[in-house]
Amino acid sequence: MSKELSLQDCTLYLDRISAPGTGAPTGTSAAMAGTLAAALISAACSHALEEGRSEKSEEELRRIQERALSLRRDLLALVEHGAQAALAVAASRGKGADGERLKALLFASEVPLRTAESCHALLNLAMSSLSRAGVKAIAEIGTGAALAFAGVVGGIVTSRTYLAGIPADSGAGVEKTRKRAERIFREAEALRTQIIDRVRQHLP
Repeated sequence: MSKELSLQDCTLYLDRISAPGTGAPTGTSAAMAGTLAAALISAACSHALEEGRSEKSEEELRRIQERALSLRRDLLALVEHGAQAALAVAASRGKGADGERLKALLFASEVPLRTAESCHALLNLAMSSLSRAGVKAIAEIGTGAALAFAGVVGGIVTSRTYLAGIPADSGAGVEKTRKRAERIFREAEALRTQIIDRVRQHLP
């Protein structure tokens, strides 16, 4: 992909989410933040590999890079799934708490939760890469980690918003899903704190 096309894609997306009445469907922005995080972490590993590292470090950097690129693909798919989920929920309004409405809300709550899980995985990659990519990569990794945490927060808030529309007695496992969301957030927040502390050590 050319630099010009990449910039055009970014501009189109920014225009889309900022235009009145035509913003990106709920939940997709968290996944987009994750894709940017994955790209930055992958780039940091790539730059470190170009500079040359020990054989063991190079192997680990390649593993991190491959995993980051895999998560980027997953998150791009979740952007589309999030848009579809939001449309399905909108189409199911007024159709009761069971049947089509319940299915739409369950799907809509699961997609952003998967986004949060993927962004949590990116935070783990950011943490692993800090000690291997070198000081020059600190800015990219720190920014990537911040975006990944934003994706975690956005995904969990969106998921819980949809879950709130499902009656507690529906038998849909809402409470279990809420606990899953809380665990992801708690672990992601702890990772973010560790990464920030590591980044601060390299500030001039």
